[in-house]
Amino acid sequence: MEDYRNIELEKQLKEKFPDLKVTVQQIATGNSAAKIKAEGTNTEADIVLGMETASIEQICDSLADLSTIDVSTDRYLPGVNGADSRYLIWEKFEGAFIVNTDVLAEKGLPEPHSYEDLCNPIYKNQIIMPNPKTSSTGYMFLNQWYNDMGPQEAMSYVGRMQVNIRQFTQSGSGPIKVLNQGEAAIGLGMVFQAAEQITKGAPLKIIAPAEGTPYNTTSFGIIKGRETNPDVQAVFRFLNEEFSPYDKAYFSPGKILKDQELKLPNYPADLPSGNMSTIADSALKMELLDGWYYS
Repeated sequence: MEDYRNIELEKQLKEKFPDLKVTVQQIATGNSAAKIKAEGTNTEADIVLGMETASIEQICDSLADLSTIDVSTDRYLPGVNGADSRYLIWEKFEGAFIVNTDVLAEKGLPEPHSYEDLCNPIYKNQIIMPNPKTSSTGYMFLNQWYNDMGPQEAMSYVGRMQVNIRQFTQSGSGPIKVLNQGEAAIGLGMVFQAAEQITKGAPLKIIAPAEGTPYNTTSFGIIKGRETNPDVQAVFRFLNEEFSPYDKAYFSPGKILKDQELKLPNYPADLPSGNMSTIADSALKMELLDGWYYS
């Protein structure tokens, strides 16, 4: 998760468990998945939190069966969690076109409203996108194009659109940072990050693509063998029952909980969802990324 979310998590953990030393270690999704895949149940982590679901699928053999301990799932919307009892969905983060309205006005550019709009030559060097190979945010856009267009047409689309890309960023937060600096007009980025910057006064606007907003999910689970530790159980229940509702209300408001509150200013309610039917398919992800050669 982002630094400010981890800082709040650490603060609440200290308040909730004053007699425990709980270490929150932030590692990028790809590196974290590779680390646990290599180390298995010998990894130093007790709990894996906020890992992209397609990546957590790859390390399921190292995760404990949560049905063997008392973990409540009543607060989730129907269908949010799948059949695998080794992890729960942590968040649903949504993407959109994020535009710098000052840059658009300065350059006399119209707002984009569809993916086809992004291929217009008027946007040359004005679009920022996260690299799908290094960012789950970038991958969710690629996955939506695959779902909407099919494999061949999706890559054909990328070929036409990428000539307008100024930069492929390593992280999903990269486009927002570049937009904030006024170095580009359009970013393919995360809605909650844009909402946070708008609240701080940045000249940004969130535009849902006509094809629907892409989204991805992250998940959390316990490393196999650690689920018998009462302290690990207590921290996991706190994450599920107390910190998750707080995190969804203030930081990542994609709807996954029945009574979920929205307290993040400037976050648009009821964004139209795009076709993300294959977002958790880890085999498809590997296939699509093998065919991605832009950087």
